[in-house]
Amino acid sequence: MYIILIASLLPVVILMAYIYSKDKYKKEPLSMILKALLGGVLAALLDVLILTISGLGSLKFYDPLVNSAYMAFGLAGFPEELCKFIFLFLFIWRSQYFDEYYDGVEYGAFTGLGFAALENINYVAQYGLQVAVSRALFAVPAHCFFGIIMGYFFAYAKFRPWHRTRYLFLSLIIPVIMHGIYDFLLMYNNALGNVTLAYILYGVWFVFFFLLFRFAKKKLTKMIGK
Repeated sequence: MYIILIASLLPVVILMAYIYSKDKYKKEPLSMILKALLGGVLAALLDVLILTISGLGSLKFYDPLVNSAYMAFGLAGFPEELCKFIFLFLFIWRSQYFDEYYDGVEYGAFTGLGFAALENINYVAQYGLQVAVSRALFAVPAHCFFGIIMGYFFAYAKFRPWHRTRYLFLSLIIPVIMHGIYDFLLMYNNALGNVTLAYILYGVWFVFFFLLFRFAKKKLTKMIGK
């Protein structure tokens, strides 16, 4: 059990330390960091609750393309990012410590990592340590990237009130789209029997993951200078 916890949480802790170290002006209090993480954990639980009560998880489509799109956007991208956004707003928006642009990126990333932590524990416990490495390299960083992007627009909504509605919308919809594309490329690939096309999709997925990393890093760097 301890090995599973360590394997699940180590990538989360490493990314947290990296994000926190980039706050060069005024470090956020531990209580707020834990609050953001808790928000991510609660978002993961809310996501499970919504899908369980609604029964949406049992809905299937015969067409692999349609089913993959539904699973990627309808069961993963939209509900997961919406739940993160809800708790980011409830826990962080009115906080007195949310007083810098970078804070939005930081809290968004920690919320995403809180979600990833619980999700990772579940996957590693269910499928074994063999999935820990791949999730540490891709799934956990992806949740962090989505959180950074959400927090980026979330900060603009906070400190540019004249465009608040637009930035809040972007804070939700951009991560939803990116998350959906990320999952769709994997899910559609797994649904195909064509080996050649599968390799092509894997290549597209790796390129998308790299571009996602570059985009998130660019937003992170931009906020550090504010």
